[in-house]
Amino acid sequence: MRLSISKKISLSLILVLVLSIATMAWLTSRSLQAGFNTYLKEKQLIDLNKVALVLARYYSEHGDFSNLRHNPRVVRPLIDGALGRVPDPLQRDSRAEPEPDDEAPPALNSLRQNQERRPALRPPPPGTVRSPPPERAGEARPRAGILDLGPRLSLIDENGEAVFGPLRQGQATLQQAVIEDGKTVGIVLAPVPEFGFEKTTLEFIRNQMSHIVILALALILIAAFVSIWLGKHLVRPIASLRKTTQQIASGHLHARAEIVNQDEIGDLAQHINAMAKHLEQNELKRKKIMADLSHELRTPLTVMRAEVEAMIDGVRALNIESVRSLETEIRHLNKLVDDLHQLALADAGDLRFHFELIDVRDLLQQLGSRFQARMLQAQLSLHVDAPDLPVQLHADSSRLTQVIENLLENSLRYTDAGGRVLLRLSVEPGIVRICIEDSAPGLAEGMHHKMFDRLYREDQARSRVKGGSGLGLAICRSLILAHRGEIQASASALGGVKVTILLPSSETKPESSS
Repeated sequence: MRLSISKKISLSLILVLVLSIATMAWLTSRSLQAGFNTYLKEKQLIDLNKVALVLARYYSEHGDFSNLRHNPRVVRPLIDGALGRVPDPLQRDSRAEPEPDDEAPPALNSLRQNQERRPALRPPPPGTVRSPPPERAGEARPRAGILDLGPRLSLIDENGEAVFGPLRQGQATLQQAVIEDGKTVGIVLAPVPEFGFEKTTLEFIRNQMSHIVILALALILIAAFVSIWLGKHLVRPIASLRKTTQQIASGHLHARAEIVNQDEIGDLAQHINAMAKHLEQNELKRKKIMADLSHELRTPLTVMRAEVEAMIDGVRALNIESVRSLETEIRHLNKLVDDLHQLALADAGDLRFHFELIDVRDLLQQLGSRFQARMLQAQLSLHVDAPDLPVQLHADSSRLTQVIENLLENSLRYTDAGGRVLLRLSVEPGIVRICIEDSAPGLAEGMHHKMFDRLYREDQARSRVKGGSGLGLAICRSLILAHRGEIQASASALGGVKVTILLPSSETKPESSS
């Protein structure tokens, strides 16, 4: 089953939210149980303290707990009184009768004693049982607290013997010492409370848990809807990018992606648009190159065919001049094919280089001397401006010579008679600069960057009549780039074109390619 990105995002968010909400619900329930148990324990300790105080007073009055041993009918009223269920009999015993006033008349003291005297509740004598007050009809007995007699409360005397109750020391119990006159006379024991002991408590916890579960389910449903919406919202720009890339892959290079968000997806859309723009420009260049190349190949072939047909028809005599004309067209065609082959090698990275340490100053002076005679014949002056000291450079001597010869050939071919050509060498920190300038004619403003395009000619000054394939400067750029250098063209102060070559000095050695 193939899952879309939208479904993957939605399922991932739902899974994370479900785990988070379920964990939160579980922790909440555990915290609620633990907190409620802590509350029960604290309340139990308070009740144990009340029971211990009542038992301490009982011990103070009777001297021991022998009357309480295994006698629930005596124990229950004491425990109920300590927990506030019935009046404490020991508390009622603590009331003292008013003492007579010696200064008052005897009759007045007798009347006062009769009015203020209350029946005193005495502890039952040993062996007797005091019955609890009868319950009135229709009146509910006060509900027992968390402490209850029987299985839940025990008393251990000072000798460690059980007085009542099933619990013993050493078990998991709550303990409260019974202290009389600073002496521990017994220990009251109660089990550690749990919320499941009482029906009402258990019902409360169940209600709270059901509320938590219902809330968790509601949150999960809301999170699911939000996750699905968010997944579709996040994937919507990706769907637009997919549509654009499909159009580009189908050959519609003019297609552009819509930039909706200023985030990573927006950056991706910008990169796709830049890629489409470059592809479109490259396609236009390819079509132009193919058109120009077909024209460059067709022209010499047409000339050669016309001359051969003229000689066959007897219009033109077969002599040395006609043969030389054919040879010129063949040479031009051969140079065009050679240049195309070099460009193909450069594009494929298969051009061979042999880098070594050479003296650029000596190389330029040799080239200047070689072109001097041809420059004079074309009524041009060539001047070489180079430092007095040698300039060392890691370069391929033959490839660098090919670049300089091509540039000097262009100046010789296109500079008007009576003009000047300047070949200058200078050294800067980390850079060797070679400049070739000529006089008029120049190029139109804004056209200099096109000089290195393949098969480019400027109609007024770079026509095919003066020779050249239109690929020489493109080859020069490939060779300079292989030297990790730069080549650029601009307007010359002499009125023509200035070509500047920047090469790294001998401190940076290009990688040799063989």
